[in-house]
Amino acid sequence: SQEDLFIADSIANYYVINQNTGVLKWKKKHSSSFNSQIKIFENKALIIDMENQLNCFSIETGELIWNVKTQKSLLRSQKKQSLILKDGKVYFSNSIGDVTAVNIVNGNVIWQTPTQSNISFGSTYFLKLSDIISDSKSIYVSNNNKQFYSIDLLTGTINWKQDFSSELRPALIGNYLVTISDEGLLIVMNKGTGQILRINDLFKNIKEKRKKNYQPIGFLVGKFYIYVSTNNGRILVVNFKEGKVEKTLKLDSKKLQRPVYFNKSLYIAKDNSIIRLN
Repeated sequence: SQEDLFIADSIANYYVINQNTGVLKWKKKHSSSFNSQIKIFENKALIIDMENQLNCFSIETGELIWNVKTQKSLLRSQKKQSLILKDGKVYFSNSIGDVTAVNIVNGNVIWQTPTQSNISFGSTYFLKLSDIISDSKSIYVSNNNKQFYSIDLLTGTINWKQDFSSELRPALIGNYLVTISDEGLLIVMNKGTGQILRINDLFKNIKEKRKKNYQPIGFLVGKFYIYVSTNNGRILVVNFKEGKVEKTLKLDSKKLQRPVYFNKSLYIAKDNSIIRLN
C-alpha cells in the first residue's frame, strides 16, 4: 500500500514499516548486505546486494520473487550501484562495470553489456560508476576510468564512447548531455553522437596548490545556473551559458552531497545536517 515504506540496511536486514505510524509490518534477513538504490514497482522492491545480485522482493510479504546473478567481484564495491525502471524493465549496473537489462515481471535477462573488457582484480577494485540515466532510446553512464557510454535501451549495443572520467550523475538537457569530470571540467555533449560541444574548467581560478583539495561530488542543473557540491564543503554557482563560476559558497569544511531542488529551495546534505538555500 501507499503507507508501506521499504527499508534495507548495510547488515542485510530488510523490512517494511507503516510510514505514518512507524509500526513494523515485517522484517527479514538477506544472505548478503545491500549496496544500491531501491526502486519500487507495483508492490515489488528492487535492490542489488554485495554479491552483484539484483533482488526483487514482495513488499507485502518480504518473499524473494526472483533474483538475477551477475559476476561477483573479489572485494566490496566502494560505491552504491544504480538502477532505473523504464517500460516494464529494470536496468542496473554492478561493481565490475556490467550494465544489465531485466524484465521486471519474471526476472529474465534481456541483455548484458560489459563496459570493462579486461576483467581483473586491479582494474575493477577502484572502479566507480555514475548513476545510470536514460531518455527514450539510450542509457548514459560514466566511470572513473576515462569512459562515458551511450548504450541502446533495446539491444544493449554501445552507441558511442567518450574518454574522460566522471563518477557524477550526468544530466539531460534537451538534446544535450551535461556532466562534470573528476578534475572539475564542465562538459557539454551532443547526446546522439557523443560529440563534445564545450569544455569549461570550473577550477581554473583556484590556486594550483589548493586544487588537490577540490573534488566535485554532484551537481544540479537549473534554468540559468548549475550548482556543484564539492568534497570540501563548497557550492559552486556556475553560469550555464558561459560555463563560468559566478559565486563560491563555503558551507562547511567536509563533503557535501549532491544538491536537491524542492519547493523553490536548494537542499544540501552533509554528515549530520541538511542545509537549505533560498
